[in-house]
Amino acid sequence: MGCGTAIMRLVLFVVNFLITFLALAMTVVGVFAAVHYHEMKEVFGHAAMYITFGTLCLGLMLLIVGVTGVCGACVQGTKVCVIMHSIFLVLLILAEGVGGGLLFYYTGSAVQLEEKLKLNETVGDVFFAYGGNDTSVSAITEAVDLFQQGLSCCGQYGYEDWANASIAFTWAETLNNKVYLPDSCCKEETTDCGEDVDLTKNETVVAQKFYTKGCQSKIRDFLNEWTNAIAGIMMSAFVLQLICLLFSCCLCCIKDHD
Repeated sequence: MGCGTAIMRLVLFVVNFLITFLALAMTVVGVFAAVHYHEMKEVFGHAAMYITFGTLCLGLMLLIVGVTGVCGACVQGTKVCVIMHSIFLVLLILAEGVGGGLLFYYTGSAVQLEEKLKLNETVGDVFFAYGGNDTSVSAITEAVDLFQQGLSCCGQYGYEDWANASIAFTWAETLNNKVYLPDSCCKEETTDCGEDVDLTKNETVVAQKFYTKGCQSKIRDFLNEWTNAIAGIMMSAFVLQLICLLFSCCLCCIKDHD
């Protein structure tokens, strides 16, 4: 094996290792979103499907490409693996082009996605219905708890919303004029920890034990970060895949020559 072949194998290994690592991270995020799909759907509506399964499918496709590329780079004489890797690369590049176009068409930018989801209205509805005894709203309660803990937020616009019947009507009505926070607002969530709040204290004091920032802005930031992350990942993966495709073709040609 010549020096040129060794360098190409090393480059292929490093690039495909990075792709595999990226793919595993995306797959884990996609699986987590799929497990909590029902809750996400309550907040994001039909866009939850694109967020969840788009991330999962992209992660799995990149994983196939990364693993076959690492195998082709590590094991000598595996021309078949290198060819399979090249075919997967071509198919994935085409799929990413189509998928990226569809994703942008259905979601657009973060601002366009927010408008399509009617985010203010949707988030307002879920906070309005939170805490009801009806089984039909249990998914809404779970969704709010998931986002309050996951995004470190409390209430639609702030923690004081839970004492405002015009925002958290069902919760306020259930408490019979008592005032405390859901347990998911606690920084260290334990049973009934939300009852320890004293809303007469200023925000600095409350923030020692509870999240105080509203989820409306946090969800908006999440959408913005997600769309930017997906766009960045797809662009980075596209460049890495072109490099892999070039070196895979060169490696195949060298094997033919040998």
